[in-house]
Parts: sequence; C-alpha cells; structure tokens
Amino acid sequence: MHDIADTVFGPVIQVLTFAYNYLSNISMVASRGLNLDYFLGPFANMGSAWITLIKSFIGAFVLVSVVVGIKAIYSAYLQLKQGVKWW
Repeated sequence: MHDIADTVFGPVIQVLTFAYNYLSNISMVASRGLNLDYFLGPFANMGSAWITLIKSFIGAFVLVSVVVGIKAIYSAYLQLKQGVKWW
C-alpha cells in the first residue's frame, strides 16, 4: 500500500519540493514599494500639498480598482456556481 501511495504522490511531492527549493533561493526583495516622487517631479513646483493630493487620488484609484476586480471575480464565481447544477 505504501508503494502505491509513493507511486501516485511521488511526482507531486517532487514538483512541490522543486518549487520550494526554487523559491527559497530567490533573493529579491518583494515588498519594495513604488516611489512616485520620480513620476511626480513636474508637480514638485506646485508644493507638497498638491503632491499629497495626487498621491491620494492614485491610492483611491488603486483601491477602487481592486474592489471592482474582486467584485468581478466574485460575480464570475457566482455565475459559474449557478451554471453548474449540483444534484
């Protein structure tokens, strides 16, 4: 019985081990934020209040985009769930 389980799950465990080893060797910092000061350089002459306002608009746009994306994914999930008949 142990040999059958190893035969079935061996390739899956091998792929997961390979993926774990590959991801463990990545040395890039993933949580580095985007510095908008380079892109907002032309607005620097207007003052820091304007830059704060523009950053707030960008943040609001990103937040609304994420919410709309989640809503679209959830709507697709509900349509798929309704389309599949569970008897």
